[in-house]
Amino acid sequence: MEKDLLIKLQHFFEVDLKLKKDMISIAPSKEFQYSDESAISKYTDSINDFLEYTFTELKCMTVDIFGINSLVMQRINELEVQIKNNFYSCGFDPDKLNLFYKNFITNMEPEFIKLVKDRCVGYTLTSSSESPMLKATTINEVLHFIHSYVLNNEKILQAMPEINKKVNEFKFPLILRGKQVTYFEELFNQFPLNVDVGWTDIVIINDRKLIMMVRDRGHALTIEVTLNNGTARVEYFIPKICNLEMVNNLPGINVVSDKSIGATGVFEVPCDELYNSLFIFISKVPMDMDQEFNRK
Repeated sequence: MEKDLLIKLQHFFEVDLKLKKDMISIAPSKEFQYSDESAISKYTDSINDFLEYTFTELKCMTVDIFGINSLVMQRINELEVQIKNNFYSCGFDPDKLNLFYKNFITNMEPEFIKLVKDRCVGYTLTSSSESPMLKATTINEVLHFIHSYVLNNEKILQAMPEINKKVNEFKFPLILRGKQVTYFEELFNQFPLNVDVGWTDIVIINDRKLIMMVRDRGHALTIEVTLNNGTARVEYFIPKICNLEMVNNLPGINVVSDKSIGATGVFEVPCDELYNSLFIFISKVPMDMDQEFNRK
């Protein structure tokens, strides 16, 4: 069962990346409005193929993660009808196709992003956490929600097969799960036991991707590490801003204010510098005690 779930997650991350690349590849060019009917017809064929493939995969990953009778599946089915009907109504009109691409494939409303941040938080997920899907109107928003839900769901992460385990100086377990990959296993081995973190799950998805959930740092810090040609890309989400100044000093942070709901950021380092950079980063994410100190 654990191995089956790992295979499903591996499939999800592979498809998630492919769909995001496909969304970029089918973007209308600046010269699109001047194209002849033959070129536009070829473009509409590519959009149609994209939609067929996308909704097939979205349904597959939804069954794997949420279940066939879930609210998420219900919304996917509704969106498939709505989005395809809007596409068919465009005909061969370049202006309409341009708007369709923006309004139904790539757009992400700020309000939707805030809602996902608010609902998809580790150790707080409930059945109501699926509700942001009711507000999703584009393929990009659907992918963003499912991705955030998976990364911030400790039940999914903790269901992965266990590889190794150790206990830090604060009596909390650090558990390595997922697929055995030497580079990431060594990262786990080098994780310092004196870094003040709560329960920590480290999940190896495949040779290139690792995800982490670290309790007590920003409530439940989530990290996604992706390796590519000698570079490690580190994307993170901090659901609770315990100390505004400390958060805004983190590497690659999208600067936040005292009214912000959580914080996100991304930074890149050479793979041979990842271990040290990652551990330093985690140690700088504020905890509840930093919030108390900040108020004094």
